[in-house]
Amino acid sequence: MKIGVRAHDFGRNSIENIVKIITEAGFTCTQLAPTKAIEGIANFADITENHIEKIQTAFADLEITVLGCYIEPSVTDKETRLKNVEIFKNNLTYAKKLGVKIVGTETTHLDTNTPQAEREKIYALLKDSVLRLAEHAEKENVFIGIEPVAEHTLNTPELTKRLLDEVNSNQLKIIFDPVNLVLPETISRQNEIFQQTFDLIGEEIVAVHIKDIVIENNQKVWREIGQGVIDYTQIMGWLLKNKPHVNMLREGVTRDSYENDLRVMLKMSL
Repeated sequence: MKIGVRAHDFGRNSIENIVKIITEAGFTCTQLAPTKAIEGIANFADITENHIEKIQTAFADLEITVLGCYIEPSVTDKETRLKNVEIFKNNLTYAKKLGVKIVGTETTHLDTNTPQAEREKIYALLKDSVLRLAEHAEKENVFIGIEPVAEHTLNTPELTKRLLDEVNSNQLKIIFDPVNLVLPETISRQNEIFQQTFDLIGEEIVAVHIKDIVIENNQKVWREIGQGVIDYTQIMGWLLKNKPHVNMLREGVTRDSYENDLRVMLKMSL
């Protein structure tokens, strides 16, 4: 189990400096979102073959666990949605060239009070997008890492299981972020939600995002790892037994907190 960090949490840097900063901080893998982390890449259209070659060389000794390509796969405007699908397809191709196994995304933000009938329509858009992506992922032999989020289209373990079943592709996998699966009003049920996640979709987890929160004024408020309310005893107990080689990626690290976060995550992974 490697311990990593999102590259852009240390700011936007040159390709070479990203590797230097992350390795000197003590992390052994990363989630790299080029448009958020690399100087000179403001959007996906800026990525060139030269960038890919430089990333491949610079990251020779630092594993890129996930190539971050956060798109809107269930946005209702069809032209925009299909453009987003093409962007993600390009990133699947980049990942193959880089030797990265996973390209990751969340799904479109969706108000938690959205009526079920409307949710079904938006889910259908998500499914259409993922079916298109899966075809290309199978061609490139790269995983789609889709992340369920309680405030998004793909909002529950049950719906995620449904998507996995209906797309029916070995290239569709799950990025598990426990904080993103709970709401302020469901935090008291976190153990039930996490166990349901493991039971329904646990086998498809290929990366884990690690962060911590407390609930204040009915809002999630970030904390250093181990100083919030997320039950990592349950989570790590399951992961160490069932997914001992999955990489953990610290999300939201700061220059002030990374040393403590890394220390706690290393202890958790033993």
